[in-house]
Amino acid sequence: MRNFFPHPFREGQKELIRFIQKEVWKGSVCVDAPTGYGKTLVILAALLPYAEDRGTRIIWAVRTGTETDRPIEELKEINRRKGTKFFGLSYRGKRDMCLLAREAEVEMDHDEVSFLCRMRGEECKYRQNFDYFEPAGLAKGPLLYSEILSFCREQEVCPYLVQRELLPHADVVSLNYNYIIDKRMAWSIRREVPFERSFLVVDEAHNLQYACSNIFSDRITLGTATAAAKEAGTLRTRKAQEAGRLANRIEEELKAVMRKMKGEEEEFDAARFFTSLAGPKMGLEDLFDKFKDMRDCGTRVRREQLRLGRRPRSSLFHLANFCLSSMESLETRGVAFLVSKEKNNLVIERWDMRAAEVLRERWAEFLGCIFCSGTLAPLKAFAETVGLEVYAGRHVPSNFPPQNVISLITRSLTTKGESLSREMAENYVEAIGDFAKSLNANVAVFSASYRIQDELLKSGLKETIEGLGMRFFKEKQGMSGDASRKILEGFKACARNGEPGFLCATATGRFAEGADFPGEELQGVFLVGIPFERMSVRTKLYIDYYRELYGARKGTYYAYVVPALRRASQCLGRALRSKEDRAALVCGDERYGERRFLRLLPDYVQANVEVVGRREMRKKLSSWASRNLKRK
Repeated sequence: MRNFFPHPFREGQKELIRFIQKEVWKGSVCVDAPTGYGKTLVILAALLPYAEDRGTRIIWAVRTGTETDRPIEELKEINRRKGTKFFGLSYRGKRDMCLLAREAEVEMDHDEVSFLCRMRGEECKYRQNFDYFEPAGLAKGPLLYSEILSFCREQEVCPYLVQRELLPHADVVSLNYNYIIDKRMAWSIRREVPFERSFLVVDEAHNLQYACSNIFSDRITLGTATAAAKEAGTLRTRKAQEAGRLANRIEEELKAVMRKMKGEEEEFDAARFFTSLAGPKMGLEDLFDKFKDMRDCGTRVRREQLRLGRRPRSSLFHLANFCLSSMESLETRGVAFLVSKEKNNLVIERWDMRAAEVLRERWAEFLGCIFCSGTLAPLKAFAETVGLEVYAGRHVPSNFPPQNVISLITRSLTTKGESLSREMAENYVEAIGDFAKSLNANVAVFSASYRIQDELLKSGLKETIEGLGMRFFKEKQGMSGDASRKILEGFKACARNGEPGFLCATATGRFAEGADFPGEELQGVFLVGIPFERMSVRTKLYIDYYRELYGARKGTYYAYVVPALRRASQCLGRALRSKEDRAALVCGDERYGERRFLRLLPDYVQANVEVVGRREMRKKLSSWASRNLKRK
């Protein structure tokens, strides 16, 4: 077979290509390899010979839309260096590709843009112009989403339809997880790219459980019911009157639930709730039909919103959809219902905890599947929780020079317990101050939770850091994408302007995964605690469900321990993106020294880790920094 790898091979890359080519025809392959190893190029080089010789396709699934470009950029590199003519595209949904939605003065989500397309499609000039356009001529070289969008905007044709017409010509299609996990979306791809003739690559595959849950879960609030009743009052039909009365009853039921709540979060008895709504004169089947009528009324509201130039959203529609899906899920094992208080509002959530059950049947649809990530280990735990019964696994060791990385575990610091004491918070602040002062470079502190972050701030963390002459950047819970980008840009700029930056973030926030900090942009990471989920009602339900599936010991391990250490590993990995990077890594909780936790951390942490006290930490960090960092 031809060699499609565009660069000289580094250690282990040729062997991994051969391993993938041997095993992928048997079913599934799991690859745990560090960032900077070249996973994308290795996997493309392994699979492209089959695209050339046998006409197979490669579907590359990623977590976010912005990540769809990476494999297509690498495909361009392969074509350029190897003289090949493979075609591929980064595929986006209507929210990104609809020019009508982009011209609107309001921002819409995917469902709302799809509704806009259905309602206005016949009169859309971009769709009309598409009827006289031949997209196949574009399939000459790999295309990024932005390139398709820019070309179509100039030609005034629909970008979404153009990319769909390009799908049958593609050797590589890069898209969001949702197009694989959600059957409602998968049909639109598999009609043009047959799954049974395609290899599936799932990138950053450790996110699969979360992605699956996110797709099939939903929530409403007391405010949703209140708004739905008001909307129904604007429609003068018998159906709308009945929908309004039903929304009012839901509102009253939720107010009663709120009055009876003893804590901030409880399990919600959805079966009893719907039975109470039905009452003695109406069965659940009749109630189900009433919700269908409510959804029809919501659709009328959405049409009217569009006519007025507004965002086509409707509380009636959302409330009805939530209730219909929830009634269908009442007997489904792995679907839980929660009620919680948020300020003066009440939230009802349908939470789908399933992963293995939902995903197992998806993988069987493909020729073969490859799952890759830098934090996939332990592979057995990953495989079981995403429904892989037979797989071949390969762990690729990190290739960071030992002298480039110092990893320490602190004695006498821990976030264990229900709350962080004032004394412990002050000890952490002092240790973090020592850490930042010793390195005198761009550093980040990832707290196990926002609650712990708040305790550190109350104990003077910001003042301590600013007293060292460092710029302080704080991640806030629920911050917007624009706000986070501004923080990211400001923090990274500190590495260039001689004023060290300090990023105060959390292990569950925006910067713990997905953000890259190459070179001097991040040269030290301090973890405050182990990022376990708070032992809430939700967490207990999740653990109980996994214990039921996998047994008591393994269930707790899979549901509680492994995800926490993966989060920790993601945080530590922010500072090491290539072989040339240098970083000081401090695991700020004495529990990291326990074997059951330490063995789940990256190999570059385990390789030369030392357990130290505060004074020893200062000496070792200062000594390492003097040899490895450019001092500001």
